[in-house]
Amino acid sequence: MNENLINSHDKFFKELFSRQNEVKEFVLKTFPVKLTQKLKLETLELDKTEYVDKKLKTSFSDIVYNCVYGKDTKIKISLLFEHKSYPESYPHLQLLGYMLNIWQTQIKQKQDLVPVIPIIFYHGDRKWTQKPFEKYFEEIDETLQKFIPKFDYLLIDTSTFTDRQIKDLFESLELQIGLLIMKNIYNEQKILQEITEIFAGINQIIQTEHGEQFFETIITYLFYATELETSKIVEKMRTISPKAGEKFVSTAMRLQLKGKIEGRVEGIEKVAFSMLKKGYSYAEITELTGLSKLQLDYLKSLDEYQLDIETI
Repeated sequence: MNENLINSHDKFFKELFSRQNEVKEFVLKTFPVKLTQKLKLETLELDKTEYVDKKLKTSFSDIVYNCVYGKDTKIKISLLFEHKSYPESYPHLQLLGYMLNIWQTQIKQKQDLVPVIPIIFYHGDRKWTQKPFEKYFEEIDETLQKFIPKFDYLLIDTSTFTDRQIKDLFESLELQIGLLIMKNIYNEQKILQEITEIFAGINQIIQTEHGEQFFETIITYLFYATELETSKIVEKMRTISPKAGEKFVSTAMRLQLKGKIEGRVEGIEKVAFSMLKKGYSYAEITELTGLSKLQLDYLKSLDEYQLDIETI
């Protein structure tokens, strides 16, 4: 998978699951009841240590929370985000390496070892089949089984939820939208068709600075992880919330500008930019180049940044 694409998935995952209130609800609504009954979620606290090593970086990113289980047992709840669009063949091996990293860090810091609950959050488009580690070994008897590590992991596979179930299950609008976007990120046509339902609560979210920042993270994720046309998204977004539509335009234009500076200006855009500088109307430029008004607005903004398109 392309590294830039991995980074976009990674950043959005970390933004969504670094929100403590959202994680509390996520744990409460997706973990087994026997587990949540003993978890003291009021003690849930983000652990800022990164435990994923370079080898695991290609597959996982992680978010770790410390929590109290039962009366006073300290544990770590580790959300591991699976980047790939297809299931991992031997997840236990990666998980075991990851848990060893955590315990080795605790030993180095002279801390007591604590249990780790590994959770794989998977949003690929193929079904993930979960089975015990010992099942990967053929024809072993009870004598040999005791030499094989035995541990389990929780699997949160977004494909097992319908969009409606996600909206009904979670009260947090940020969690609803974030999970719906991640669930459908590989189905661009569906995102475009159902964008009004996915973003139904966005107007309420963007009333706060915190909410605006989250919405900007969503826009950035869509910009880098899909090839959806900005103009088509904006057209539908404006029907939900004019403010959201304008925020989408301004953020997308800033991201496009960043891309242009990195050297991705197309030849047709250079022609359009030159015509704008010479005073041609939008109608004349559109007829010649086929570029939309939104694209021309963006090119016009290059002048405001005092950039010369020939040098970009």
